[in-house]
Amino acid sequence: MLMRSSPPGLCAETELDDRHFAAWTGPSATQRLPASYTVFCCDHWTVYRRFGTAAAGSTHGGMGIARAALHDLGKQWERALRSSSPAAHAWDLLSRRASKHRTASLQELHHLLGRDEADALVLRYKLGLSPLQAGYAMGLSEADFELLRHRALRELRTTRAA
Repeated sequence: MLMRSSPPGLCAETELDDRHFAAWTGPSATQRLPASYTVFCCDHWTVYRRFGTAAAGSTHGGMGIARAALHDLGKQWERALRSSSPAAHAWDLLSRRASKHRTASLQELHHLLGRDEADALVLRYKLGLSPLQAGYAMGLSEADFELLRHRALRELRTTRAA
């Protein structure tokens, strides 16, 4: 098994085995995807699965969301690599997938905030990720993630005050 961990230190190897790996390594069984895609998936799997689980309210649903998003990414890998941030491109795919399966409480949060702002709060406060880890997951710098998180909190305060 590939042993890899992300720069912020969220290890994927404890979460993955061959069954999981086969489920999201690519758009088709006959198409070979670059090693860079596999490494990206290993680096992001844990956070993607946890985010999907928080969105869906179940581990099974969360794994399905993460697998589907990474499958979508495999189909678009070359385009993602040409983008300014492959991680941001991938996060957009994950967030859109998760939006179809949100729990009632997350539906409410997304009703009050933009998708990125709500996702930032979920990563920071529901999953307990550091700003560095959450930014890495979303394809943002730590500083940009913190700006996004502060904007979300300010918007929530404004909404409650009104």
